[in-house]
Amino acid sequence: MTLPDKKTAYWLQLISYFALIGFITAWATILAPPTSFPISLILITCVLPLFLPLRGVLHGKEKSINWAAYLSLLYFIHGTMEAVADPTTRLLGLIEVIISLSVFLNASLYIYRLKKS
Repeated sequence: MTLPDKKTAYWLQLISYFALIGFITAWATILAPPTSFPISLILITCVLPLFLPLRGVLHGKEKSINWAAYLSLLYFIHGTMEAVADPTTRLLGLIEVIISLSVFLNASLYIYRLKKS
């Protein structure tokens, strides 16, 4: 089995990163909006950190993509906690785990390809 080339790895990490942003936004607004907190507060605390390395991620900068991968681990922890703790949001938590792992693995693949070329 061969690994994807640098351009494919870049697009994979970019798509998975935007999927994480979109999923977290959809979760907080449409899929399971919070009843005890304002939606704007949830969006600020959950989605805003993903926008911090966005410029570097779009330009394929190594350091920004590393930070995006590190940030995705926080969403992995959140998804795991939701999947275990609350049966009503178990499926959403598992989807978040899958997407955050995808971000981490695709970012790692891109950095690997970046170092090889």
